[in-house]
Amino acid sequence: MNKALLVTFAAIAALASGLQAQDASLDSFSRSLQQPSAVTVPEVSAPAAVEMPNAGAAAGEREWLVLVFINGVNDLGILGFANSDINEMEAVGSTERMSVVVEYGILGEDGSGDRNLQFQRGSSTIFVTRDADANRINSPVVFTSNDADMGSEANLVRFVKRALRNGHRARKTALVVWNHGGGRLGISYDDVSKNHMEVDALGRALGQIKQALGKKIDVFATDACLMQMASVAYEFRDSAEVIVGSEEVIPGNGYPYTPILTQLATNPGMSAEQLGRTIVTAYGASYPSDATLSAIRTSVLDGFKDAVNNWVGAVRSDPQAFAAATDASVVDSVSRFEYKDSKDLIDYLDKVEARLADNRAVKDAGAAVREQVRRMLVANVAKPARGNKYTAANGLAVYIPDLRYASANYERMAFAADSLWDDFLLDMMSERLR
Repeated sequence: MNKALLVTFAAIAALASGLQAQDASLDSFSRSLQQPSAVTVPEVSAPAAVEMPNAGAAAGEREWLVLVFINGVNDLGILGFANSDINEMEAVGSTERMSVVVEYGILGEDGSGDRNLQFQRGSSTIFVTRDADANRINSPVVFTSNDADMGSEANLVRFVKRALRNGHRARKTALVVWNHGGGRLGISYDDVSKNHMEVDALGRALGQIKQALGKKIDVFATDACLMQMASVAYEFRDSAEVIVGSEEVIPGNGYPYTPILTQLATNPGMSAEQLGRTIVTAYGASYPSDATLSAIRTSVLDGFKDAVNNWVGAVRSDPQAFAAATDASVVDSVSRFEYKDSKDLIDYLDKVEARLADNRAVKDAGAAVREQVRRMLVANVAKPARGNKYTAANGLAVYIPDLRYASANYERMAFAADSLWDDFLLDMMSERLR
């Protein structure tokens, strides 16, 4: 029996305080908190390693392996969103053609009047099976880990490799990381360990997963806020075929797993792009007034980077264009998201070009970037973000500093090394200081 450890809400508040030293506080990573109808915390009971049900099926008979890494060691677990999403998966369960495996760590209430918190000493792996109980997780626990750090990319890699060792290889693999997200700042914030996955570290982890699979991950999805940025997607370009993410905040209930898995179970032969489109479409239907999810094909990212470089070159070589591109009023008018420095790329290009009555070089370069984004997008659902004043999203955000250029974070990423965007941002910040 894996014993639960009880702490008070005051104690977890103290544990979470370490995040305040980051570029943004925990509150900045919050999803829209929509309380699910019921919250229960499952008891964890399993030996250290158990062969997963159906693991003996031949890999050739299984089309999809869906792996979901759920970090509920934070407010999302306390409020029951992690359990709720697992129950959504159980409404469909695994099939002969589709395996669904979840690694999770969850904070939750113990059900007492004192509202104490309960969390696992380690993380647990479940093989998701079908049941009609929407209030309790009934899928078998097939592995318990001593590694309780859900903010560790090493834990993510071990989860995937363990599933593969236990016979769950398939023709295609989807990997979902579920938690708070901060775009260039990273993902998967664990309020107990105070760790999270930086984008470059996650990129290296996905490279290890690709090596274990022997090919690219077919679909890599982030059920987390603000992750669909050019610099983030570019970091994963060599490890995944299709990347699904949101430019804006994701509501607390996250992806609608029941309709997504229902469609995949009905049509297990769907391709990576078809699954990406399925996730985006189901998400848009679930949040009709609040959705900015997109799926992109990574094969276009190198060409996209070259097009961005050409645009930067055209702007930097023309004083009038450079003045328009760095004008604070232009930048401030661009559709941005929960973080002010995460702005919609296409809307930015449009706003800059609107200031240029006749500049063929810049406009042609902008058209080339738009064409690359159009080719990159598998699917996009763009609605006015949360009913605010900002324009609809176009599928891909870009880093434009609001007050200061965060070189320590941004320049660790491959997009900064391979593109001229960081040089352009430095020029922009220098111009603002004049």
